Amino acid sequence: MLKTVAYGVRKTKRGERAWIPFTANLRATLNAMPRQSLHYILSDKFGRQVRYDLIQKRSLKIKKTMGLEEFALHGLRYSAAGELAEAGCTDHQIASITGHKSLSMIQKYSRGASQNVLAKQAQALREQNKNKT
Repeated sequence: MLKTVAYGVRKTKRGERAWIPFTANLRATLNAMPRQSLHYILSDKFGRQVRYDLIQKRSLKIKKTMGLEEFALHGLRYSAAGELAEAGCTDHQIASITGHKSLSMIQKYSRGASQNVLAKQAQALREQNKNKT
């Protein structure tokens, strides 16, 4: 059973650490998995840390088997930015999860989702205004 509510992630480009809270779904998934290590979430059968390059190799093998070679792990970052934008998060909140330093990159990734959220808010305000007159 996981006792922490978040995970410190080492950033690869700058070597910085970021505190990323677990979602309820991730926590439930991790709690359901057998634990091989007290220190690492992703570990081999000996409890050693599984590194990014191995994850990338294994995911490539699975993608080839499924015929999904065009999909990249980086797409998960893009998806996260979009989901956070749809949830109404600010650019700074999105950056705290995705690790982007440039607001222009966040806006690039979340533009469509942000537009959807803003459009829904605008229509709701329009309806409220009609009901007042």
